[in-house]
Amino acid sequence: MSPDATALGVAALARLGLGEASSAGQAPGAVEVEATVDPSITADQAAERISAFRAAVDLTLARR
Repeated sequence: MSPDATALGVAALARLGLGEASSAGQAPGAVEVEATVDPSITADQAAERISAFRAAVDLTLARR
């Protein structure tokens, strides 16, 4: 995990959009990994949270 992960992702998309990379796999370029982080919740807990988030988004969009 990198504290700059979001910026690196945006940069990779920019490289792809500008044609400096021919595939999504080439877009990130070389990146040093500072640490690997394991999830602190289970896959089932993550699925429950995603489901609740999606339900909230759907409810919000339905009110428009």
